[in-house]
Amino acid sequence: MAKEENPIYQNLVELHTHLGGSSAAHFLWELAHKQGIRLPTKDYWKFIDSITIEEQKTYEEYLDYFHLTELIQSSTFGVERAVHHAISLLYRKGNITLAEIRFNPMLRNRNNRQDLDKIILGAIIGMKKACLEYPVKAGIILMMDRRFNDYQNKIIADKAVNFKNDGVVGVDIGGPLREDFTVDEVVPAFENARKAGLGITFHSGEVTDTTEMWEVLEKINPDRIGHGIRAIEDENLLKELGKRNITLEICPKSNLRTGVVNHWADFKKIFEKCKEYSVPYTINSDGPVFLKTHVMEEFKSLVENEVIEEKEVKELTQKAREASFIKY
Repeated sequence: MAKEENPIYQNLVELHTHLGGSSAAHFLWELAHKQGIRLPTKDYWKFIDSITIEEQKTYEEYLDYFHLTELIQSSTFGVERAVHHAISLLYRKGNITLAEIRFNPMLRNRNNRQDLDKIILGAIIGMKKACLEYPVKAGIILMMDRRFNDYQNKIIADKAVNFKNDGVVGVDIGGPLREDFTVDEVVPAFENARKAGLGITFHSGEVTDTTEMWEVLEKINPDRIGHGIRAIEDENLLKELGKRNITLEICPKSNLRTGVVNHWADFKKIFEKCKEYSVPYTINSDGPVFLKTHVMEEFKSLVENEVIEEKEVKELTQKAREASFIKY
């Protein structure tokens, strides 16, 4: 476990981390070469720059960083190794003992040239191997994508249902914004997942506005919302989130890097609003390697910037544990 004397920073929980942002540079470099994947550069140090974010980026630029890691992870072997690596890294570097890893399997099957079931099974095997080697409980969230049509997204949700007894614990949707995307497109997919007992989360309220968040509440009624920080712009929305006990998966450093939030101090207002309306929220990394962070680092930054008090770390960790889709 990472060297950390303070017990408050032990046994942490990660509910919102993307597989594409959870692989160390040396690991991706070696994995690419093992699979014979041609990389855009033969210079390892330039390669590191292509998969880590040091300064503020637009939301679109931030998502562009995923293309290369998704390619390297795009095989049964690749995704198995990537999930195993991600979970072990969360434990060793971030003191995480409960983790949910999310990824889109269709972005890792080489445009249908590889079997989707085997990609998902590879991820599950990697997860189970990591959980045998480290004292971590883990689950996988399969992601749909705003760029996909309703048929493609339904396939992903159906696959999640098929593998729900093997380690898939929930479904989500994210990806670049599409102007003609509507929440209605994915309602049937989410309904099927919910009927099967899977957890439901939905990326919204990060770069999308509160209008979409209202739609998500009314048509999807998720258990959690990915990011969701724009909710503070609408007090009625906050009331509804609190009433339904919908948890916001907040990723501070990610929001700062994409310019969604300007300063660490801004999170104090966000958290105060959530508390005022009894909206539960958790602290997450989004992409620990991309952003050179992890949940422990997020907490320490929040404490150092006087957004929260250190004693709140334990309380927020417990909230995350309660909001997890992983059933013991």
